[in-house]
Amino acid sequence: MHELVLKYPVASSCRIVTGNGVLDHFARFAGESMLMQTAVIITDSNVGSLYAGQVAGNLATAGISAEIITLPAGENSKNLESVTAVYRKLAELHADRGTEIIALGGGVIGDLAAFTASTYLRGLPLLHIPTSLLAQVDSSIGGKTGVNFDGLKNQIGTYYHAHLVVSDTAVLSTLPKIEYINGIAEIIKSASIADGELFSLLEGNIEAVLNRKKELLEEIIFRTIKIKGQLATGDERDASSRRLLNFGHTIGHGIESATGLSVRHGQAIAVGMIAAARIARKLEILGSNDLSRLKNLVSRAGLPLRIEGLNPEAVIDAIRYDKKIINGQVNFVLIKDLGNSFVSQEVTPEMIKTALLEENE
Repeated sequence: MHELVLKYPVASSCRIVTGNGVLDHFARFAGESMLMQTAVIITDSNVGSLYAGQVAGNLATAGISAEIITLPAGENSKNLESVTAVYRKLAELHADRGTEIIALGGGVIGDLAAFTASTYLRGLPLLHIPTSLLAQVDSSIGGKTGVNFDGLKNQIGTYYHAHLVVSDTAVLSTLPKIEYINGIAEIIKSASIADGELFSLLEGNIEAVLNRKKELLEEIIFRTIKIKGQLATGDERDASSRRLLNFGHTIGHGIESATGLSVRHGQAIAVGMIAAARIARKLEILGSNDLSRLKNLVSRAGLPLRIEGLNPEAVIDAIRYDKKIINGQVNFVLIKDLGNSFVSQEVTPEMIKTALLEENE
């Protein structure tokens, strides 16, 4: 088991507990972190049937009663209509500011439940139990919430921190392979921007990672959490260092939006990373060997280097709605070498188009 406490300048601290089997001890962690007597578990139709009863039972042992709200699984639930449905249920349950919101699920549920918690009654306490690899290493950490709007990814959202995140690597055994691989994309991203040693570890052990080897999985998840925690705690609002976490995401989110959210997040981010690395290579910032290493690892992880039939112009149009644009300028993350990144304002739409066309050759 690993434990980390993130302390934010504005918000209160967030305790993160990760390891194999930690969900079995959820009642203890919850009891140590919660002062309230009621909770609402927000989950989806896939995860709820597997774990909602266990979580509610664990809460009962700590003297905390819990209601369960179950939404349809999938990206199509991540919208204001679903949020409104949850608001109505919370009102029916007479939820108050002492009611804990527990996000039990992957990134969709985590983002939606956190957005709901941040806005209902101007803020309810929040706890994350991420059940996908992507959520464990990325979306449950750092306080970003959001829902999709008119086909645009995470267009409406807030910054709102959970006080506790419990990430059990054992639950990843029930995760479909394609969703598991989605999470590996975020791990590769973190290694690429900030930890060359982690990148090398992935290169040497990607088959074991794909086979979900317990000890190795715990190590890489915790190292990835630490990277995000270090970058996010000093920059809650994406003003400086946290922007590095967007490597591959400017193009990746554009791909998701341009394809009607039909491309999975990890796949889009993988293509975005390769395109960004190609841009860095064209600018003579990144060496050809590091570009080859990144392409090779992405491919060996089962992630795409290209999206067939992708329209680069549609991607660029979607990027114009990017939340990280300030005064019309895209802050674009490039890597100098594997483990070393920076934010550039020199990347143009034409460079992005060229990089995507190269990926579609």
